[in-house]
Amino acid sequence: MCVRKDEEEKQSVYEVGKSEERSLHLLHETLRSMQGEARKNTKAIESIEGRIRGALPSTDTGGSLPQKKTPSGRTRVLHINYSRGQRDSSAKAELDHLRFFVRTAGELGLRLEILTDTKSREDVERELAQQDYETLDSTVLESQELVSKWAEDSVEYLKNGRVAVPNHFDEGLLEWAMTAGRKHRWQGMIPQETLEKALQEDRSWILLGVRVNASRMAAIRERVERAKGKVVGHIRAYIEGGNAIAGEDATGKSVAIVGKDAIGATAHIYRLDEDGVRQLICEDFGLDSIEQVICVEQPGKFHLDMGMLFIGNGTVVLNDSSEAFRAAVEMAELVPCLTTETMAAKLKLQYELEEEAAKDLKAAGIEIKRKNLESGRVYNFFNGEFVESKNGFKYFITNGGPKEQEEEFEALMTREWKVVRKVIFSPREAARKSLQEWGGVGCRVKGSYES
Repeated sequence: MCVRKDEEEKQSVYEVGKSEERSLHLLHETLRSMQGEARKNTKAIESIEGRIRGALPSTDTGGSLPQKKTPSGRTRVLHINYSRGQRDSSAKAELDHLRFFVRTAGELGLRLEILTDTKSREDVERELAQQDYETLDSTVLESQELVSKWAEDSVEYLKNGRVAVPNHFDEGLLEWAMTAGRKHRWQGMIPQETLEKALQEDRSWILLGVRVNASRMAAIRERVERAKGKVVGHIRAYIEGGNAIAGEDATGKSVAIVGKDAIGATAHIYRLDEDGVRQLICEDFGLDSIEQVICVEQPGKFHLDMGMLFIGNGTVVLNDSSEAFRAAVEMAELVPCLTTETMAAKLKLQYELEEEAAKDLKAAGIEIKRKNLESGRVYNFFNGEFVESKNGFKYFITNGGPKEQEEEFEALMTREWKVVRKVIFSPREAARKSLQEWGGVGCRVKGSYES
């Protein structure tokens, strides 16, 4: 299937909504200019805030939960994006990931859908043409535009058969809103001077989760899904896929765990409080009450699925960086310099954020298991996808890492927690290369029960 810039593009909300996007940005600019004399401008400020809230679009998802990322989601279809890397090293990593997903889908009897661009399609066709994959159930979709490798973040496959993509916002407005949310929440966790540096230099501290908005990948995905005949809705809160995890609590009731970056950014953009944002999510995701939307602090990561793993039945595995934090503090005391002190400051912020995330989860009645399952850009076992094979067995697909850590994690998942039959790890060097770009296997794949 080839997706062209035709009528589907004209229908896209990203094309027809540009004037509304600009209007919202201008309203915020006006509002900020009045903040210095708030007392004099009370009525004008209230009027503008009302207009901002009035710009909130109506729900168009049909009120349906996204595919659960827990084992109970019974994911049987993998949606991936493939784009040939620009450099030799990145090209090899991309091809290795493509081969990994093709091989895994074939071995487990999963359906595989690959979105690629015109220049990269020959790589995909060459791989699928191999004799080993003659029986693989696969579909190749082609976009005339370059596609992002991060398939997870720009789309949700809903229970009602529809598809939902994040709404697009003015880039400057979104970055300001997410940063403002962080500043409000993180006050007091670390010294003010350090906090300001963390907010200004997010790529060196905790990356802002805005790359779907910047890449406009959601617009490409919308055109692709419309061309397939799918009904496409829009997630009104700014939620990238890795920052919302649908699953179930201990009683089996559906819940959505949503990162506070998404909550805070949406609240600032539409002048809502936290409960107002939770209500939006309830409406879009078909949840009965805001208690089913669990707002959780970013665990030192720009997306929740880089620092926690929802293993189902009301249980979340949350990262524990306390040992690394203590070691960094000791090193800064033994060898005081800018490098060691900065590392200690970064790990202090991560540790504090993990503790806040733990409090948020506990307050919502979620059982927590604390484990250190990641090491920066070396390995990350939180980030992955639960799938169900054609034989009905559960597996977890994740990033490869050092052999000893892989074995320890697989023992936890298969023997101690008894969550899956087996853990399938991606090639180690490809995983390392991917994590250097702030993403892993879980960021590269989106699951659904059916396509």
